This record gives sequence, structure tokens and C-alpha cells, in this order.
Amino acid sequence: MQTISLSRAKIQAPRFRGGLIEREDLEQHLGDALTKRRLVLLVAPAGYGKTAALSRQLQRLPAGCAVAWLTADEEDDLQRLLSHLIEALEPLDPPWRLAPEALFELVAQGRLREAASALLGALEATETANGVIVLDDLHAVADARVFEFLGHVLEGLPQNWTLAIATRVEPPLALGRWRARREIAEFDETALSFSRREVQDLWRHATGKDDPEQADRLLERTQGWVAGLSLSLEASQRLAATAPKGIWHNRRHLFEYLASEVLEHLPGELQVFLLRCSLLAELTVPRCEQISGNACAARLLEDIERRRLFVSVLDSDELTMRLHDLFRDFLEERLRRLHPEEVPALLRLAAKGETDPVRRTLMLVRAGAWDEAQQSVADATPDMLACDEGAQVIRIIEQFPADIQARSPFLAYTRGLCAWPHYQYGAVRAAMEHAAAGFDSLGQHGNAQRARAMQALAMFFCGRMEEARRLSQAVRARPMDLEIETLTELLDFWYEGHHGPVDGPGDHLAKVVDLLVQGGGAELWFRCMPRVNVFISRPGVSTQIRRLIHGARATLGDGHWSLHANANLMEAWLLLWQGRLAELEALFQRTEEDSRWLGQPAGLRIRQLTPKIMYHLACDDRDAVRATRDAIVAHVAFLDHSSDMPQAVLNAVLTASAAIGDWPAVRLHLPAFRVAVGHESPSVQLSIRTFEAQQALQEGRTREALTALRELVTRSASLDSIFLDATVRTQLARAELADGSPTAAWRALEPLIERVTASGNIGQILFMGVQVLTELSLAPWESAASKEGLATLRHWVETARRFKAGSHERPRASAAQDAGLSTRELEVLALLADGQSNKLIARALDLSPHTVKRHVARILDRLDLASRMQAAAWYRTRSIG
Repeated sequence: MQTISLSRAKIQAPRFRGGLIEREDLEQHLGDALTKRRLVLLVAPAGYGKTAALSRQLQRLPAGCAVAWLTADEEDDLQRLLSHLIEALEPLDPPWRLAPEALFELVAQGRLREAASALLGALEATETANGVIVLDDLHAVADARVFEFLGHVLEGLPQNWTLAIATRVEPPLALGRWRARREIAEFDETALSFSRREVQDLWRHATGKDDPEQADRLLERTQGWVAGLSLSLEASQRLAATAPKGIWHNRRHLFEYLASEVLEHLPGELQVFLLRCSLLAELTVPRCEQISGNACAARLLEDIERRRLFVSVLDSDELTMRLHDLFRDFLEERLRRLHPEEVPALLRLAAKGETDPVRRTLMLVRAGAWDEAQQSVADATPDMLACDEGAQVIRIIEQFPADIQARSPFLAYTRGLCAWPHYQYGAVRAAMEHAAAGFDSLGQHGNAQRARAMQALAMFFCGRMEEARRLSQAVRARPMDLEIETLTELLDFWYEGHHGPVDGPGDHLAKVVDLLVQGGGAELWFRCMPRVNVFISRPGVSTQIRRLIHGARATLGDGHWSLHANANLMEAWLLLWQGRLAELEALFQRTEEDSRWLGQPAGLRIRQLTPKIMYHLACDDRDAVRATRDAIVAHVAFLDHSSDMPQAVLNAVLTASAAIGDWPAVRLHLPAFRVAVGHESPSVQLSIRTFEAQQALQEGRTREALTALRELVTRSASLDSIFLDATVRTQLARAELADGSPTAAWRALEPLIERVTASGNIGQILFMGVQVLTELSLAPWESAASKEGLATLRHWVETARRFKAGSHERPRASAAQDAGLSTRELEVLALLADGQSNKLIARALDLSPHTVKRHVARILDRLDLASRMQAAAWYRTRSIG
């Protein structure tokens, strides 16, 4: 979310400087409602003072009452509305239990109730006696999901929070339910209209004269409509008081009145300035200078405020104003009628100064600047994807007309990038193929190269390996930049992993890391990391994975949570491979927190479970193996079945099931594995035949198993993937022993013993399970086995037994360490207990506020607490050494 510089004006309550009279009845009832009702609803047409009433009343709430204000607009859908609401809540330091950015993915997946639950949990744990969330101008929102989401929020809203909505039309919420429960306060145009006494007070305040007759005439014509009253007093009092009664509720007549009685009485310079600046949602000196071309913007803005020309002033470090909707609509309509030729260029100027990608793109779309709008999306995408904002990117793309979406190579390429983190390789392939052809037709051959490099990778993961290799080689034959070269090296890593030679993956991964270190951004690091652990058993790969982890962590910035999670997952595989199981428990806790923080995305969750099942296998915790396996199988349904992801997952399921002797599970899942995408790969074919050979051995078909395993062992090292070669060699040794050939058995086992002894990476041995290792160590080897080799084998058995579930000792620690808190988390907790906000903690520890937010979530998770206040109390009641 930090990649989008949200418009601060949207999340600040406007201030109306002077000119407001006391409205005791309205203010008393509204004030009571804001502190006592679940829902406060202000429903009235434009110009009834809804915003002013709410803004003024918020200033009178009891001290300590939390307030979050959000002004909606026509550009808001649910994701965008949520992003602004999260930003509006930020000063309150809500203790989020998952990344706020993860709410966007939940929304994109249609999991609105879960997204609402995450927000409600943060509100409930926020330390405030009372809180009010204001959604102003909600009528501007067309996305029906917003109201479904708000329905869930209202249902679970904590008792000390109120939702206040200002809108021109009644929102599609279950209002009858809240009316029946008397939990709603409603203010319609009758309640918001000025009374006779209030109009008289207003006239007296504006003119300095007490003239009940004129005030009554004005009331009769305006019917207490606040905007009509304001227009009357802002313009000519004589003409306004005698203006036709119907003028106030007829848009065309009202605009004519504004033109003749307001705009045309202004200096010419100010008229031009207002017309041009009407295209801006908020008025600041730099932006108004840019769009108007007038260097005197500061003076003109002060003049606008002095004249009280239908503006509200926002509480900001720099002067920021917002035009009233009616006045802005009038100005923009007049601009388009009088100077239509200027509008596209003005919108382009407005877009240049806009930091919010959604607003910037929409301005360019309104200007018909299609090329610039597409480039705007392309420029924003890498940073947004690195910050897990793919759903926001898709939302921007959807603002383009359908025909441009269908033919644009820029938008196709961006859609492909957004599909990549979700392992939707079929969608990536189609999008990149379309993008490449489109770029070529535009003569943008560099972009076409980039798209084809991604297309080749996606094709590979869709099982079209040879076709992917040919396409990648064609890309290599032309000039490449760093990103394209990185992607082609990554494809070669995968291709040679599946096809050989044995050293290929390590060599190509080294080049990938070299290129990334030279200048890869966080998004490119993230694109290259997933699943490279598959070939961790190949020479040099574990070393390069370590480099990959270090490089990714050095690249991490605020909000790069998915890259952080991938680095942790890669480290988990390294620890597993090295047999450092005692260190894995803490790391698994961190990966669990990563998954929760990101909203439990299916792709990450299933990749998190895969090393976990291997860990349980190494610890001989069979119940945990079965439970984790079943969880993995349950997630397979969420994967893209046009890709090789189901095959990769089923490989882990079958390996674990065979290792614990659950042959019914092997028989259940092996047929799907045989036909899954990617099964044609030589490496996968070896895995299939290995499972079949193990099954034959288990069923007593020893000769059949021997024949298969003897053939497999000739290629298992050169096509090894994680535990394939170790499985083939241990199973062949068992089969040879069963056939009465200890010499042949040792011949199969000895290369594995030598390789693991040389590398020290004992993990692949522990994956074989205590039962298999014990069986081999107690076998009647006679003179076939070397003393050193047999001693090593028995040492491995002892090591495996030490890690057996419940048997390995854990180091003692202080109370804080028992809770799993790191040194940094203790530092954060100490400052939190001292009453410091996230921003102050960030400043004190030289961290970003986003990182502090994540630390607070971890502290609450590890201490099993709900709020910052509870965490502070926990800290104070313990002696932390």
C-alpha cells in the first residue's frame, strides 16, 4: 500500500472557517447519535450540509474519541475504499493481525466476510474508549461489494465504535434490522434543513442586520436548503432573495444562477483559475500552479477562501482546499462548454502531479491519453506487486475501455505479471503471448522480448517444456537487458533440472543470482525465488539458495511481505537439507506468521506445508505427517490445474505417504500424479517409476522392484530432485538385501553415504525415516560394508532418533524467550509499554512504521493477546533479563 501515495485530502475531515451558526437541535441529536448508536445515517440531496454537520460535530466529541474520516468518490471500489480506510485508521495504531494489504487479496477472492473480520479485529483491539468511522459521499460508490462489506462490518462492529454515513441516497444495507433494534440514527433533508430561527440567525450573521421579513422570504424560496441559503448570501442578497423559487432544485437553472451571480462577478483571472482547477479533486498551491499555469496560485487560493467560494479547508501541512461538489460540477461543465479544446491537455497536466496510480490513470483515461495511461500502469506495477497490491493493479486495468483492455500489450503484460504470484501459469502464458505479439506490432521489440521470456517460463510450468526451451533460446538470440537475461537463465535452471546435466541447475542459478545482485528490483527477486528448492540436492544449488536468501533480504523494503515470506521458506528448506531440525521450530513459527499476515494465500500456504511435512517425517511424527498431508491435499483444489503445481504438490504427498508406509494413500494419489501437467519430464518420470517400484517392493514383488530400481539408479543422481536419488538408493539397498545380495546393496548405498558425508547435508537421509535407516543399519552386511560407512549409517540412525517427535531437547530460556519474542520484538514491546506510538517506535529504532506494525502483530500472536494495552501490561508484570 505504501507504493500508492494516497490522497491525504480523502481521509481528512474538512474545516469550515467561520460563517457557521449554532444549530443546537441538530448538533445535540447528532452528537448523541455519534456516541450511542451503531449506525448514523445522513441521507439528503446535494447541498444539505451533511459534510459540514458531521465535520463540526466530530470536533465536539469527547476527548479521546478516535475518528477516521473518508470521503468517497466515483473512483472508489471496495479495494480502493479499503486502502483509504486503512490509511485513515493509521494514526490510531490499530494492531493488525494480518497485513492490511492482504485485505485486498481477500476482497479479490470474494472473501468479504474474512476481510471485514480482519478490520473488526483491529478496531476491537484499538485502544480507545469510543471511535467513529465516517464515510462521506458514499452515494458516489457504485461497487455493490462495498455495501456487502459494510453489512458485515455493521454486524460485528464493536460496541464502542460507530459508523457514520453521509449520502444522497439511502444505501443498500439491511437498515430494517438496525431500525428494529433501535441501533440507527437517521437524519434526512427535513432534519438537516434550516429552521425559521436558524435562517434568521444566518441572515443576521451574514448581513449584520435583523430583517425577519427578508429571512422569511429566503426560507420560503429555499425551503431551508443549505446550499441555496449559502448561494443567496454568497452572491447578491437582493437578487437571491427574489430569485424564482424553483431555481434551487433545478440543476440547469442553478448552474445559470451560479454563472450570472457568482462566477461572472469574479475577476477574470480568478474565473480562469477556477475553471482550470475544477479538474482537481483537491486544490493545493503546487498543483494549481501546474494546471492553471498561473504563478500566483497561492494568492488566488487565499482569495477563494476569503470570498468563501464554496470551499472547505482541510487540516494539512500545506494549504489544501476542496470545492463543494455542486460548485465543482458547475465549473467543470462550464469549462467543457466554453473551452473543450483545453480539457485533454489540462487533464494530462493534472495527471502529472498525481501520485495515486488510480487517479492518475483515470485522469489520463478521461483525457483520452491511452498511451500515457497504459504507461502509467506499467510504471506503477513492479512496486505495487512487490508490495502485494496485485488486486489494485487489476482494478486500475479495469478502468480502461473494454476494447483497449482487449488489444493493449501493456495491459496484457501487466495482467500476466499479476497472475504470476498466484501460480496461474496458464493465464500468464496467454497474457504474455498476446503482449509479445502486440509489442512487436508497435515496433517495441525489447518489450516483446521481455514478454516472450515470461511466456516461455509459463509454458514450461504448463508442461510444454521443449516448446518453452525453443522460445527461450530464440529470446537469447536477440539483445537482452538484465531482466530478460535473468528470466532466460531461470528457465535454463528449470529445464536442466528436469533434463540434466547434473551441474546445470547450480550453474544457472548462480547466474540468476549474479544478475539479480547487479540491479534486480524486489519484484524481480520475488518472481525468481519460488520453488527453486526443488533441485537443492544438485551440486551448488544450496549455496546459491543461500545467496538468493541474502540478496532478497538485502532488497526488502517497506511492505515487501511476500518476498520476506519466500526468503523464510527458502531458509526453511536450507535448514531441512542441512538437518538443522532444532532451529526449524522457530522458523516455522515465523512462516506461519507470514502466512497469517498475508491472509493465508493458497499458494503460499501449500508451499509452507511442504517443508513442514518433511520436517514431521524427519521427526518420525506420523500423525503430524498424515495431518499435514491431508491439509496439502485439501489445498490442491485451489491450484491452477493447467500448470505443474498440482504435480509438484502430489510429489510431496506421495513421498511422505510412502515414507510412513501409508500405501493406501499412495495408491489413492499415484494415478493423479501420473497424468498431472509436467509428468512427461524425465525427472518426474523417474519419480513416478520410483513410487511404483516402492509399491512393488512393499507388496512383495521383489524382482519387479529390483529391475526398476537398478535402472533408476543409473539416472537418479543426474536428475535428482530433493530426495529422489536418496530414495532410489535406500530402496534399492533394501531390495538387494531382500534378494540376498548385501554387496549389491552396499554398492547402491555407498555413493549416497559418501556424498552426504562430504557435504554434511544430512537432511536427505533423515527424510528416509527412522524405520528405513534402522533397517539398513541392522542388516546382515557381513564384509560387504566398510567399517567407516557402517559407522556413519549408525550415526545417522542415532541422529534420527534424537529428532524423533518429543525426544529432542529444547534450550531453556527466559519468560520472554519462551514466548518466542526476538530481541528486536522486546525492544518494540518496551517502547510500546512506555506508551509510544508506532511512528515514535519507528523513529527510536530506525525502522519503518510498516515494520513496526508487523512486529506488533507478531508480539500479540506470540503472547496470545488481543491489544497493545494487554501487551504493555504483560511486559510490565514480567522481569525481562
